[in-house]
Amino acid sequence: MTEHIEQYPVISQRANGDRLIGIAGPLAQDLYDRDTPPVHGLAMKPAPLPRVADVRIGDRLRVERVGDQWTVSDGDGQLGILRWRRADDGKRHAVTGKVVRLPQAGMLHVQRLVIDQAGTVKDIGGYVEPDQDGGQN
Repeated sequence: MTEHIEQYPVISQRANGDRLIGIAGPLAQDLYDRDTPPVHGLAMKPAPLPRVADVRIGDRLRVERVGDQWTVSDGDGQLGILRWRRADDGKRHAVTGKVVRLPQAGMLHVQRLVIDQAGTVKDIGGYVEPDQDGGQN
């Protein structure tokens, strides 16, 4: 089960022993500049479904805005809610000054995983590529 984990470098380790593994770049400001907003994880409330443990680096997951939240789904249904906030949509990025646009829908490209000491996936990260219509349905 952990063979997929061993092929990726540890980006950082947390005090509780959890490790962030995967592909480190590009920087968030560069992703915003390319209109592919970064994902730094799933919200803890509501907690992600246990199926998040099955997510692997390289997976592509569906993202859709539902009200003031963005859901993340795999082929079996919703996994969790992104940490994105509605208030950030349309704000200027603090470094680049570019207006941040969070898409209505798109594809999450998983590049990073948070794993516990046993190697179980607890959280995910990457970037969202908006749908062809700009995700502005």
